[in-house]
Amino acid sequence: MNPVLRLSFLLLAIILFSQCEKEVTFIDASPSFLNALIQLGIDTDEDGKISLSEARAVSKLEIINEPVSDLTGIQSFSNLDTLICRGSQLTSIDVSKNTGLLYLRCSSNPLTKLDVSNNTALKYLRCGVTQLTDLDVSGNAALTTLHCSHCDLANLDVSMNPELVNLYCGSNQISLLDVSSNVALTTLDCSYCNLSNLDVSKNPELVNLYCGGNQLSMLDVSSNTVLQELYINDMPTLYKVCVDVRPFPLTNVYVYSAGSPNVYYATDCSK
Repeated sequence: MNPVLRLSFLLLAIILFSQCEKEVTFIDASPSFLNALIQLGIDTDEDGKISLSEARAVSKLEIINEPVSDLTGIQSFSNLDTLICRGSQLTSIDVSKNTGLLYLRCSSNPLTKLDVSNNTALKYLRCGVTQLTDLDVSGNAALTTLHCSHCDLANLDVSMNPELVNLYCGSNQISLLDVSSNVALTTLDCSYCNLSNLDVSKNPELVNLYCGGNQLSMLDVSSNTVLQELYINDMPTLYKVCVDVRPFPLTNVYVYSAGSPNVYYATDCSK
């Protein structure tokens, strides 16, 4: 081959290879999400776009009180372990591709749908003050903290969450709550639901129990010997509270019973 022609081919190959090297893949983010990402400084090369490499470099993302209505593009943040997107305008969030997520806080949004079934590593979920009517956490065995208060939940199943330490599910329409599988539970807030029965006999580590504003007629806390706070307020239906020792409350136990005028304490736990 002619040396000049050979050199021309070589130079052309080098140019084409160089152009391929410079080709950058950008994520397909919604306009409101893209704007928030740019404001957060995720656009490190300041080209007005978020590249795949820029997204993959992020492990924690905080979007607070921003007018973001669509998180399309969050799937590209494959190394994300913390996502905070509270106080926005989100009606749904797709975190199915963010399998390394440990901490998710999406409270104070008009959320009607949240699927965390693929987020098996999740330890902390805060999705309260939303419009959720259903929440499935059966696939989140590592969950230690769940905040889902002030939603529209009629049911909540936490039987598959053995590591749960803190459960806040108050101000919902829940009429049945089974916490017998949550033996590590230290804080339970189920106040202002529709509960007529509450069994905490399998929760010996319980320190804080907030169950006021329900329709309980009897409550047994005789197994909860490390209890420090007990809220049984706003329940005129409540009479007998079974305790392990009298007089009750002890000096290290704070009891709030305003609005529950019929309460009395007894060590006889027979109904």
